[in-house]
Amino acid sequence: MKRSMYLCALLVMFFANASAQQAPRDAVRPSSEQSLQELVTEVRQLRATLQRMNAAVYKGQVLLERLKLQQEQVTRISRDVAQVREEIQELKSVQQRIKEQIPRVQEGVEAGVKHASEIAEMKRELEQLSQREHWSMMRETRLNTELDAERAILNDLNEKLNALVEIEMAPK
Repeated sequence: MKRSMYLCALLVMFFANASAQQAPRDAVRPSSEQSLQELVTEVRQLRATLQRMNAAVYKGQVLLERLKLQQEQVTRISRDVAQVREEIQELKSVQQRIKEQIPRVQEGVEAGVKHASEIAEMKRELEQLSQREHWSMMRETRLNTELDAERAILNDLNEKLNALVEIEMAPK
C-alpha cells in the first residue's frame, strides 16, 4: 500500500509539473489571428520586394538596350573616323606621287616629249586632291567631335547601369 501511495504521489507530481510547463507554452503561442496578421504582413513585404525587383529589372533592361544602341552608334562613328583617316592618307599619298611626277613631266615638256597641258592637268588634279583632303579633314574633325559626345553618353549610361546594380545589390 505504501508503494501505491508513493506511486500516486509521484504521478500527481508528474502531472502537476507537466501542466505547469503547459501553461507558459500556451501563453507564448500566438493566436491564430496574430499568425494570420504576421502572414499578411510578410506577404505584403514579399509583394513590395517583388515589385521593386520587377521595376529594377525593367530599368535594367531599358538601360541595357540603350547601352547597346549607344555602343552601336559609337562603333559606327569610330568606323567612319577610321575610314576618313584612311581616305586622307590615300589623298596625301596620291598628292605626293603627283608632286614627284611634275618635275619629270616638266623635263619632258622642255625636251619636247610631253605637252604643257599635262602639267596643267596634273596641277588641277593636285588642287582637287587638296580640296578633297581639306573636306575630309573637316569631316574627320566633325566625326571626332561627334564620337566624343557619343562616348560621353555611353559612359553616362554605363555609370547609370552600375549605380542601378549597386543599389539593387546593396543589403536591405
